[in-house]
Amino acid sequence: MPNEITIIKGAGGLGRPLDGADFVSSYLHYTSVLSSGFSSSDRIKTVFSVAEAEALGITDESLGETPSTATYQLTNKGAAGDVILCTVADINSTIPDNSVTTLASYTTVTADVATLITAAAKLASEINDVTTTHGYTAVSDGVDTVTITAAAGQGIFLNTGTPYAVTVTAGSTAGTLVQNVVAGVASEINIMHYHVSEYFRAQPKGKLSIGIYETSTDFAEVNTIQDYREGEIRQMGVYTQAAFATADVDKLQTQAALAETNYKPLSVLIQSDFSAVTDLTLLSDLHTLSDPKVSVTIGQDGEALGYKLFLATGKSIGTVGITLGALSFGKVSDSIAHPAKFQMASGELDSLAFANGSQFSGLSNGQIDDVDDKGYVFLKKHFGLSGSYFDNDYTAVAVSSDYARVKENRVIDKASRNVRSFLLPSLAIPLKLNDDGTMREDTVANFKNYCNRALEQMERDDELSAFSVVIDPLQNVLSTSKLEITINIVPIASADNIEVNIGFTTSL
Repeated sequence: MPNEITIIKGAGGLGRPLDGADFVSSYLHYTSVLSSGFSSSDRIKTVFSVAEAEALGITDESLGETPSTATYQLTNKGAAGDVILCTVADINSTIPDNSVTTLASYTTVTADVATLITAAAKLASEINDVTTTHGYTAVSDGVDTVTITAAAGQGIFLNTGTPYAVTVTAGSTAGTLVQNVVAGVASEINIMHYHVSEYFRAQPKGKLSIGIYETSTDFAEVNTIQDYREGEIRQMGVYTQAAFATADVDKLQTQAALAETNYKPLSVLIQSDFSAVTDLTLLSDLHTLSDPKVSVTIGQDGEALGYKLFLATGKSIGTVGITLGALSFGKVSDSIAHPAKFQMASGELDSLAFANGSQFSGLSNGQIDDVDDKGYVFLKKHFGLSGSYFDNDYTAVAVSSDYARVKENRVIDKASRNVRSFLLPSLAIPLKLNDDGTMREDTVANFKNYCNRALEQMERDDELSAFSVVIDPLQNVLSTSKLEITINIVPIASADNIEVNIGFTTSL
């Protein structure tokens, strides 16, 4: 082909939002650590892409992390020809098929073993020569001791046990290895970046208001953010490293109910810490609660980034970001358990676990189903279908409730917002009555028309199956100054279970 310069036009980089507001979401992260784009007096920011979040300092660069250190003090400089291997069993080593991370592997020459000083300098140099591969760095004190600093992202993982090893397979080099000299502290900002990235992976055209607050006692920040965004948020994900407690679910319901009272309804997801849970069968049954506006996520990645963050922090990372994004991506009537629309594995979330670190590969179907039966939201596998899929979109309420699913809440919330929007201009409007005090036919027709207009588009968009508007013309509006309207909605059903009867027959 002839020489040419080819220009390939990209798309999606601006993260322009969709029409409407069903996708408008918020991520509330409880931590004392603020990224650079936030301050104690400026805690809420709205972004339309991962790049915009990163511009606010929410990156995956382990900002705020304290890296752990270890030291190796040489007591014998050894001789030329000594074979030295320095390794660490770090987070990467826990992934199946991975071995320990090699920090340095070399054979000494005469110049290396002139003194303890040169021997220590050689070890540090060998480690640093491969820093771009393993991320670890080393420095010699100029006497006999090398300090090894962990790679970014290791967090607390190297704080316990004996992860480092210096092995001399041939020769007389010797030294004293001290593990965990400086304890590592994980980056909270990495967790924020993870959930923000997962949100936009599921909903590339989303709109996400991020709020960063210190630990709350009542989750009042839910309404702080909703009010700041003038009620536009339809779903909010909450991340906290506090141990899971049903009392927190109740508190979030109180906040969601307050938002609804103020005509700003939203659905709430919470990701709490389940790391101390050793027996999944002892999880609380969420269907015994009365919190229909709140869902609890308990899934987690089992091998990729979410898994590594879990090991680095020692706390649940969960799937609140991807779940929030899935809700934002779907229609209000969608069940996120629909495999054809909500396949969530993409390198991340291909291998699955629960948020206490229990790998699905080590659990029976009965154990996984038990967590599902208790109303938690997580990702699972379907035999015969590749990928990872949501178990359901449960809320923390009895299964018999009209609002036991997020989709039912989202539909009624959208219908309520729409109807109110169409009726507001008629608030306190004069109502001319018939001579017997009943409502005139044209007045009834006008109000029915307002409600019909509010819901007809939802019906056309398959967000509800059917609806009816009923206004009793005999109601005594003259005495009560109140007009009562009854709206009945037939929702969109979902085939959560499909039963097929199959067998042989002698003829057809």
